[in-house]
Amino acid sequence: MDETSYIKIFKYIDHNPAAVLGTIGEDGPHGSVIYVVTATGRTVCFVTKDQSRKYHNLTAHPQVCLTFLNEKEGTTLQASGKAFVADDPGLREMILDRVAKMHATMSGWIAPVTKLADGQYVVIGVDLTYATLTEYQDSGIGGPIITQLN
Repeated sequence: MDETSYIKIFKYIDHNPAAVLGTIGEDGPHGSVIYVVTATGRTVCFVTKDQSRKYHNLTAHPQVCLTFLNEKEGTTLQASGKAFVADDPGLREMILDRVAKMHATMSGWIAPVTKLADGQYVVIGVDLTYATLTEYQDSGIGGPIITQLN
């Protein structure tokens, strides 16, 4: 793993935590807006409920994709990996604490997961197998600047 690319990509996620999660279900593809926090290694995490469509999809088909966007900076991050239910108590506590702190800084904003009626909160980890950070703004005629993690 290229340490410079890893650091740049994880800093990008820390500064742009909103993403669209792509899963596959019985009725085809499904996209969900989630808020992601970086964990350890190549792992990123988010919180959902165990009765949600995304939870059922990713437990049946753990290969997922994530798309991040920063419109002002002209950047996108495309990532894919394998999702898992984070049942390690230490990881769960760390992620729940980081998610709570992230949401506390968003004044007047309520996380979509809090509006799901059914189920218990679960932490989902995604071990990234691939990520491409593309910087379009100010990249010049030569095209965008690309940082990859694979």
